[in-house]
Amino acid sequence: MLVYRGKLLKQIFSEKWEPFCAIQPPGKIRPSIHKNVDKMLRCGTEAMGYHMFKCPRCGVERKIYHTCKSRFCSKCGVKQTDLWIKQYSALFADCEYKHIVFALPEEFRNYLRVGRTPYFNAFYTAVNLTLNDWYTHPDHREYLPGGMEVLHTFGRDCKYHTHIHMLITCGGLDKTQTKWIPVSFIPHAYLKNRFKLHFLENIRRLWGKETLEKWPKGLQPMFTPAYQQRVLNAVKNETWYVHIGKSLKGNEFVVRYIGRYTKRPAIAESKILAYNGETVTFTFKEHGVTEMTTLTLPVFEFIERVIKHIPDTNFRVIRYFGFYANRVRGKLLPLVFSLLKQNYEAAKKKLANLLFWYRERIEKFTGLDPLICTVCLVPLQLNSIVYTTYTKDYG
Repeated sequence: MLVYRGKLLKQIFSEKWEPFCAIQPPGKIRPSIHKNVDKMLRCGTEAMGYHMFKCPRCGVERKIYHTCKSRFCSKCGVKQTDLWIKQYSALFADCEYKHIVFALPEEFRNYLRVGRTPYFNAFYTAVNLTLNDWYTHPDHREYLPGGMEVLHTFGRDCKYHTHIHMLITCGGLDKTQTKWIPVSFIPHAYLKNRFKLHFLENIRRLWGKETLEKWPKGLQPMFTPAYQQRVLNAVKNETWYVHIGKSLKGNEFVVRYIGRYTKRPAIAESKILAYNGETVTFTFKEHGVTEMTTLTLPVFEFIERVIKHIPDTNFRVIRYFGFYANRVRGKLLPLVFSLLKQNYEAAKKKLANLLFWYRERIEKFTGLDPLICTVCLVPLQLNSIVYTTYTKDYG
């Protein structure tokens, strides 16, 4: 019998993860995949630990189970995305933004898939150098914009497709940091050419550091000079994909627009239509097509398709630059808000109120404050904290 909708991602992995792992070659599944799947399966259970609250009057106790906060957990992914949107709706300046997408030719797809972090970093670096070339160009009025980048490794059908989504302000701080320079024009052809130049420089540098012994025999041909030269010959005359969207107005709309790319799994829970123990059916919309496409895969193929998008441990999928960069944000954001005649102190206050976001979210959906005794109607007091003692070697 088919199981429709609901918490299907967790159900699929609770039933099929161990059988899937049992047939995989040793070392094929990365430690970060094991770690995130394990956290997702324990999320919201006693195995994850809990806070114990107690009513000071009647003594009733209430456990609030810890959540995993994994990017691979559908439940936590939605919550963390919503929280991120609220945070950066407050922190982002209310001005126009451009949405830009950078994508690499498919010839580099396997290098990104197997090389991962160093190759992703080379991708980010190429994008940042490209933008820096434009914002410091001698024929262009120099200014410091603010922006963020989100790495996406998946397309709508969960196949491997690496690209970077970027939001960048239409304008920025002048050299003296005393004026806001409004600019909406970004040269399309210039970005494409500089992006190609910088990435090719970066990947040549990476290839120069690789050794064949590092890779399994099946992957070694990719890292031979002859093969790499064929890749370079194939892409050097291609037009690389850089999409510049229309200007987007309003910080809340802008942050929500790109927030969907930040902290959720490769497939949203709402897209999984059915699971029958052997196959998984999900839906997606292809680019340029108005109707939804439905795809049914064997369950092991579905698992393999979604887990490869789990990032390595401590890899930063979201990055900030310009006056949004972490190292200068505290100093430059008040200047930006002031020049745009916006209230920075109000933004900070809104951010501080998010400390109570968990309670507000629960109350919104249940109508009850989770930390109020339903009998005595007084605040519950924290009685104890139990942390998980579960340990596992993910190596």
